[in-house]
Amino acid sequence: MPLPPGLAGLAPISAAVRVGDLVVLSGCVALDPATGRPRGSTTVSQARDIFGQIAEVLGLAGGRLADVVRCVCYLTEAAAAPELDVAFREAFPVDPPARTTVVCGLVRPGLLVEIEATAVLG
Repeated sequence: MPLPPGLAGLAPISAAVRVGDLVVLSGCVALDPATGRPRGSTTVSQARDIFGQIAEVLGLAGGRLADVVRCVCYLTEAAAAPELDVAFREAFPVDPPARTTVVCGLVRPGLLVEIEATAVLG
């Protein structure tokens, strides 16, 4: 599946790969495609942006956020976990998916969070 408009060309990846009812999304980050700079300066704002991207990609596949069964979240700071939790609860207010959170460095300066998701449609 192609990346959302404006993000194609920033990395040699697919937004997602669908095999039957399984949709595996690549890691999403909050980048402005026009500038290549982060959108948002906080973990919660970047995570909200990312969950919007995930919803958009799933929508193209005929799915929605409620179809997500697993997320892997990468944070640059362990102390930002409560901010991630805020956005996660907003995105998944009922029956949240399984989640793993990893603290690590990210490829571009200013990125605070990256999220990958797996969804089952149908």
